[in-house]
Amino acid sequence: MILLPEIIEQVAVTLEPHHLPYYAQELAAAFHGFYRDCRVVSSDPEDSEINKARLRLSKAAKLVLARTLALMGVSAPEKM
Repeated sequence: MILLPEIIEQVAVTLEPHHLPYYAQELAAAFHGFYRDCRVVSSDPEDSEINKARLRLSKAAKLVLARTLALMGVSAPEKM
């Protein structure tokens, strides 16, 4: 997710917008793997810090994907 500013700069400098959908697809695939392999919210009270971190990561992925889609002129769904 931290690469988005670099991708945006690359697109602006090279005038090659195809990098945005490739980036979005790679990020979505990476997040899908995380979501598949890690329980985001655990009922175990000892996992409260992990829950918070995973929820923050999920929110960050949502924001970055929404921003990337907006740059491409595509709307993002509110829920999935």
